[in-house]
Amino acid sequence: MLFDEANEVFEMFKGSFPLSVLFFVPVLILISPCVPVVDAAHEFTAFRMQQYDLHGTPYGCRNALVNMEARPIDSSVATRRCIITRLTELNIDRYRELVEQAAGAILILIPPTLNSISKEELEQNWLEMEPQLMAEQTNVPIYFAYEDETLLEIYDSIQNAVNSDQAASAAEALLSAVYANGFQMVVNGPQAKVVKDMPIFSIQGKLSGLGIEDQLPTIAIVTHYDSFGVAPHLSFGADSNGSGVVALLELAHLQSHKSLHRNTIADDR
Repeated sequence: MLFDEANEVFEMFKGSFPLSVLFFVPVLILISPCVPVVDAAHEFTAFRMQQYDLHGTPYGCRNALVNMEARPIDSSVATRRCIITRLTELNIDRYRELVEQAAGAILILIPPTLNSISKEELEQNWLEMEPQLMAEQTNVPIYFAYEDETLLEIYDSIQNAVNSDQAASAAEALLSAVYANGFQMVVNGPQAKVVKDMPIFSIQGKLSGLGIEDQLPTIAIVTHYDSFGVAPHLSFGADSNGSGVVALLELAHLQSHKSLHRNTIADDR
């Protein structure tokens, strides 16, 4: 009934578009029974997808700046929009569709702990998608952020924007736009720059056995203390490879004491 009356009003202003629309939209806002009050701005920490070159081949996210309207992942309009999605909603096929649709940016909301995601969802979505993201290059800024109360409220609010995109009539689209909360996602700061000659540190040690060194067998014990993921700041590396480093240091400690005495020094037997 409300939409029918609205369409009749539109007919009255049909000959004076767009001035009538400019007049009519403020009226709708004033008579709206519940115009929600939201914070003017909300700052949160986001982590950009990594960017690097390997043997002259670029990988990862090549852009960083974002200043565009936020939309949910199921919005029919993705071009020049910042798509906000939860981790469980995104898979590699949907990601590539968003890239083909010229999405302006993608913000992926991740839960504070992955224990809240079922093993099946984690394997089907993220564990399959992460290595494929790291194996290709994209010009779409991709960010990750931990879910919090405010971000989830924003996520719920932008769902109303989908209703205006899929409205059956102009009146319905206009009313949906009035009730919807619009959010502009902005990333401040300079564009990412290439860091040249990034130092990589390796520590090597050697314990020689008793006998002719060229004739002795070699046992190599190797470990690493880092981790590799789509967003470096989110790659804590809980066991990648902290336990291996501890074991290697303890072996070096034990062998160094044995090497101080001829009776315990390693040989080829």
